[in-house]
Amino acid sequence: MSEWSSVQCSNCGATIEIPLLGVDIVHCPVCQYTFELRPPVQASDFTSATLETSLSDLMAQARASGLDRDEIVRVLRDELEFAAELAHAGRNMTVQIIDLGPLDNQVARAPVRDRTTILRGRAVSR
Repeated sequence: MSEWSSVQCSNCGATIEIPLLGVDIVHCPVCQYTFELRPPVQASDFTSATLETSLSDLMAQARASGLDRDEIVRVLRDELEFAAELAHAGRNMTVQIIDLGPLDNQVARAPVRDRTTILRGRAVSR
């Protein structure tokens, strides 16, 4: 009788039961992804700042390679949706990017209206 172990799919995160010995390649029944089993990696010093730097570098490479900005946004949106759905199994997520208009550091002021225009528009009773 062989012993079994649980592994997580490196693509979708599904838990897969495999025999403890003799398995080097795993085929995920959920997402159909095939991956190789590797010895566990020691915890690294990967932080959110490291992730931000890596993403910035990738975006700079994509722009330098002539990739369209809309295509870059589409790919990032798809990856964010996938990560959100992976974090919340069983949920269908969507990422929405909202254009808030031009960035302006000055406070918008109402235009000064001519008071005679305001008075002309009102009915005056005597």
